[in-house]
Amino acid sequence: MFRERTPLMHRLTIITSLMMLLTSGHLTGQSSKDTSETESQLSALREDIAAIRTQLDAQEEARDGLQDTLGRTERSIGELNQQLTASTQEKQRLQEKLTSLRNENDVLKEDQIRLEADVEAGIRQLWMLQQGGGLRVWLGDQDPQQTARHLAYYRLILEEQQHSIERYQQGVADIAARVKAILRTESDLTARAAAIAATREQLTAEQDTRRQTIARINTQLKQDQAELDALILNQNRLNMLLERLQAIALPASPASQPFAALRGQLTMPIEGKPINRFGAIRNADLRWRGWLIPAEQGDPIRAVHGGRVIFADWLRGQGLLLVVDHGDEWLSLYAQNHSLLRGVGDWVSSGEVLSLAGATGGNEMNGLYFEIRHQGEPVDPADWFRR
Repeated sequence: MFRERTPLMHRLTIITSLMMLLTSGHLTGQSSKDTSETESQLSALREDIAAIRTQLDAQEEARDGLQDTLGRTERSIGELNQQLTASTQEKQRLQEKLTSLRNENDVLKEDQIRLEADVEAGIRQLWMLQQGGGLRVWLGDQDPQQTARHLAYYRLILEEQQHSIERYQQGVADIAARVKAILRTESDLTARAAAIAATREQLTAEQDTRRQTIARINTQLKQDQAELDALILNQNRLNMLLERLQAIALPASPASQPFAALRGQLTMPIEGKPINRFGAIRNADLRWRGWLIPAEQGDPIRAVHGGRVIFADWLRGQGLLLVVDHGDEWLSLYAQNHSLLRGVGDWVSSGEVLSLAGATGGNEMNGLYFEIRHQGEPVDPADWFRR
């Protein structure tokens, strides 16, 4: 519930501690001027809390936006890579088809040349037969029957040549069709190449966007680290202040016992049993630092001991949070409330209703998240309640 080393928690822990110390110190003062100064400081600190929360909310929203942009960019790059791969494969297939068609075109051209030569030779032989055969018979140089056989033979040759001419014409038509197919394929390849070029251009633009997004995130991370370093420095300064103010104690409320003397005697802040054990692993990075107690929305939550409210506001991840200072650096924390019934500066007594149970802060289960802290460190609540 309470994460460690987040900027928001660092700042609010510092501010809350400072509120406690300033409240403790000035409330033991003897003049109205001191009291007025304390109230002014408390007011300023409350404004600081609101300003810091607004600033950090804006930073987290900006980072979430950058991460969303990066996710969209990476998804787009993945889709474009798929398109580019498919386009490359299609281009290779079309190039293979173009090569095959060109080879077939070359074969048809060779057939065309051969057919033209055959037709030319056949026509020449037929002409020679027609011109010379009759004269030889008239002069008696050749037997008429032999001449007739020659004529019949050449008629067969002529018919074969006619078939060759027809095959040639068909071949020419095939060549024309193949040429058209090649031209169509070349046109397809040109269009595909243009599409691939456009895809690559878009991919390059997406990659540039991704690089810019990563650079922005890295810049934000550096800024966050610088902010963390500054907060650690501020915390060290606050520790020096703590050393000077250790002797200043929070005035006890009437008939109030010291918190440390009540080990094993406290009454539960709400009816019910916790669903977790203090110190158990919550996830890979965090352990439970308190109890999560299921309850119905609106169930009353009571102070485990008397003290003064030093924080009563919404906190990211905790929802509506109320913190009570019991003196001697003992705090009790009540988170994810549906509503708060006490405010900063209010004195409360043991068993007094502080708030109503709920599920604010993005929590799924209605109930109370509860912690006890001493000197800023969480302690096991099980040691403090009646069994």
